[in-house]
Amino acid sequence: MAGVVPRDWRAELQDILPDFFNPPGGGGRARPVCVPECGPGWAGVVDRCCVRIAAALEDRESFRFEDIRSCDGALRIRWAGRLTAPGEAAVRAAIDLAEARSMCVCETCGARGRRFRADGMLATRCPDHAEGVPAFSPAMENVHLIRVTVKGRLRVVVGARYDFETDAFVEIDDVSVLSRGEA
Repeated sequence: MAGVVPRDWRAELQDILPDFFNPPGGGGRARPVCVPECGPGWAGVVDRCCVRIAAALEDRESFRFEDIRSCDGALRIRWAGRLTAPGEAAVRAAIDLAEARSMCVCETCGARGRRFRADGMLATRCPDHAEGVPAFSPAMENVHLIRVTVKGRLRVVVGARYDFETDAFVEIDDVSVLSRGEA
């Protein structure tokens, strides 16, 4: 999607999935509309996350975004919903993948990027939009601690490396190497 971002991609997503972004109010209180607060380069990341979530939902399940924003050079997504355990696991997996992918995609233009640190701030940028210095050593680039749902609601934290090409996590066998920076 690099360089081909719809003019008003936020409104387009809200039109396609109104329940995700503008859910009906409950109990007499209207819920605020969720508008993604991130650069246009992440439009494809948010879109891919929405597609995964929509595909995972069963008929009786409900989902809504509460907040989508850029924080420390990464996409951060807060959500709510009424989901079965498998539905919740699928939503968490989609969001974990979106947050990890955002750290590999320039928030400005959508090209392949990495996180940079400038003036104490982190931002994910391509070489053309980068300012500052790379934030992480190559050994620690794209390493994440993710939640995996096992047997219902039990969550286990697993060390994993995000693989951009396959858009998937690859589990790190020896998490102790993370503390030494050798992953």
